[in-house]
Amino acid sequence: MKKFLLLSMLSMLLVFVAACGEEKSADGGDVLEYGAQTYTDPKIMAQIVKVLVEDQTDHEVNVTEDIQASPQVMASIDRGEFDFATLYSGEVYNNHFDEDEVEYSTDADKTMKQAQKLFGEKYDMKWYDSIGFTNEYAIAIKADFAEKNNIETISDLEPYAEDLALGTDSSWVERENDGYTNFQKTYDFSFGDVRGMEVSLMYEGIASGELDVVTAYTVDPQIIEYDLKVLEDDKSFFPPYNGSLVARNEIVENYPKVSEILDSIVGLVNTEEMTQLIHEVDINEREAKDVAIEFLKEKGLLD
Repeated sequence: MKKFLLLSMLSMLLVFVAACGEEKSADGGDVLEYGAQTYTDPKIMAQIVKVLVEDQTDHEVNVTEDIQASPQVMASIDRGEFDFATLYSGEVYNNHFDEDEVEYSTDADKTMKQAQKLFGEKYDMKWYDSIGFTNEYAIAIKADFAEKNNIETISDLEPYAEDLALGTDSSWVERENDGYTNFQKTYDFSFGDVRGMEVSLMYEGIASGELDVVTAYTVDPQIIEYDLKVLEDDKSFFPPYNGSLVARNEIVENYPKVSEILDSIVGLVNTEEMTQLIHEVDINEREAKDVAIEFLKEKGLLD
């Protein structure tokens, strides 16, 4: 019996040591895990975090890309499979919480505070303040049309709207809260022609002149490629999707240097800069890591 107990204790000790001695970096630090969704801005942010952590610490960051949706990323963080990710404040309105827990708002600060509190408590993670960019719905038109008619805001489109053709992804036409029906009520005008279609066709349409207006996302690289102007949402219709880094609280507490690096990324990349970075990756077909390194050198954060 004593021999059996001794062997059992030894086996448990070996399991414990194996668990504590998980994969190490080349410099003897730990390997941390970053989960990135299918779109390009989280992939770029993953490389920014990876480059800074590996430059300033002995740790490495392993990046897993093409996670299908943000809820999957959050679930993986909750299970300890990922340590970091990029998430967006407006996700708080996507049926994660009961109606009495969250209050729908298009105010950026209120949305951010709700996301930080509710997701932080639900997944035991720190939701940092905004990186500085948004990835949210916007109304965009050709820049030359905007300049010719002095159009800066969505409201400025009202005198021309009945003669304009809008291209949008099909879901926006049917969406509640921030869909086309409530858009018409908020801005008190309608477009002469509204066409739901695939996003790629939408941009081809405005480039060819078949469309006059599109519902873009604020960091779409086609905004640069086709010389579009994103109009100011002067009536705050669209909900804010401010990008933030998130990290498991265990990482924040046990890796103070890593936490310091994550703090330094708050406010680092504005929407125009992220759009340009995505353009470099998606349109110019450069590697996200190379684009991230170049950006960090420009910002003076990397030699």
